[in-house]
Amino acid sequence: MQATISEAELLRASQAGDKDAFGSIVERYQCLVCAITYSATGDFARSRKLAKETFVRAFRSLEQLKDPNRFRLMLCRIARNLADRSTRIERFDVVRDCEAKQAAESDTGEIPIGKERQELVWRGLETIPERFREPMVFFHQRDSSQPAAASDLDLSEPALIQYVSKARSLLRPEVASLIQDVLAKTAPGEAFTLAVLEALSKAPEPGKRPVSNLQSQDASNLDYVYLSGPAPMSKSAIYGAFAGGIFGGVAWLLPTSIMAKDWSAAGAVLAVAAAIFVASATLCIRNQAKRWRILGWVMIALCALNLAVINLRWDLWMQAYRNNPSYNAPTNLSRWTLNAIIAAIMAALLAIFLVLDSRQRKQTTEPPQSLPT
Repeated sequence: MQATISEAELLRASQAGDKDAFGSIVERYQCLVCAITYSATGDFARSRKLAKETFVRAFRSLEQLKDPNRFRLMLCRIARNLADRSTRIERFDVVRDCEAKQAAESDTGEIPIGKERQELVWRGLETIPERFREPMVFFHQRDSSQPAAASDLDLSEPALIQYVSKARSLLRPEVASLIQDVLAKTAPGEAFTLAVLEALSKAPEPGKRPVSNLQSQDASNLDYVYLSGPAPMSKSAIYGAFAGGIFGGVAWLLPTSIMAKDWSAAGAVLAVAAAIFVASATLCIRNQAKRWRILGWVMIALCALNLAVINLRWDLWMQAYRNNPSYNAPTNLSRWTLNAIIAAIMAALLAIFLVLDSRQRKQTTEPPQSLPT
């Protein structure tokens, strides 16, 4: 409990701009973050740069952190996103790959292991499934004086040892011993913490950045800051997306009611659609982490609006079309068939949005899979 309180206090101080307090957070989680980035890239120098960037971006996003208990989840998500992006760039961008290797060579001073041994270690590690590789790297690089270290991977200490044992069983004994030795020697220490603090000295304090700075960042930066997964949308993009979806969802009601000269229905549809648009877009701008959930509620509202208008005005519209032969009826379907079609379409869209929302939330909270027996 004391450790939890201490970390929460450090985070509150960090949110107020205390970079020394955040340095203590870096010391607490640097082995975890370096294990994540190295397990994904297989390059010590590049993984250190990614780990340092992880902490810098986490510091910049502290103003969004409402629950201190979710800080570790946010940190891990930033690290994994950065590592994934770096891996994709290395795979598909030859020019940037060469530049990255040159930059990595200039950072190898902190890594007390020769390049050949580093390559030999990674050839062994990359044969291990990632679900076992990451815990193994973390286990051999962690500070063993911290009893809560295993919980950083949502594992108990015995479970962490099981994962490491499983990983070692996939290697030849001499290779496993070499990996253990190299990982222990390359564990991030005080030099890494100081490098992060130096980078933080150039970073703005959380909550004190000009809004224009946030808005000017590109999506490749922002998608590591937010817990929601996908990169945030700008206000104009949100307005455009919600306006197109909502008013498209009632588009057939408007010409149908206007051709029937049912002005009250047309006005009501426009008013309700506008209210749904304003409410949903405002909620999405305030909390993009609930984007798909908000869209689900929009589908429910649009379904209710369509069904209500059809069932209340259908007879009036059909009578108007019969009285004016110059207009063709919008459809030959019966009212109940039309109800079923609209309900089915809206239900399918709602199901899609709920699945997307569930996957998005699961990505930020799902612990590692249990060890198979």
